Amino acid sequence: MGSAPERPGDALAEVAELLTSPEPPSRNRHFARFAGRRGGRVFRLYRLYRSLAREAAALAARPGATAELVRERGGLWLKLSDPSLAYSRRSLVPPELAGFFRARLGQSA
Repeated sequence: MGSAPERPGDALAEVAELLTSPEPPSRNRHFARFAGRRGGRVFRLYRLYRSLAREAAALAARPGATAELVRERGGLWLKLSDPSLAYSRRSLVPPELAGFFRARLGQSA
């Protein structure tokens, strides 16, 4: 009798918890938590979305640059752009992380 297969939302719920934690996780301090295949995936996703959040915050502070969440084609997209740098980026935001990004960008549901 094996355990039930992990659903993608389970890992993303843990990522959301890590993103809102007052103390950032450390792969060294929390070795047991991030050991193994699932833990490694959670930590990689955490670093990816933490990076996107930092980039969005930096762009939101620049004149002329934008960082916004947009519902499009059945998904929620984080759109980042800075015309002065000829830079734009779009990233799909999982529903489990929508609240985190809305709060970071000061947007309502």
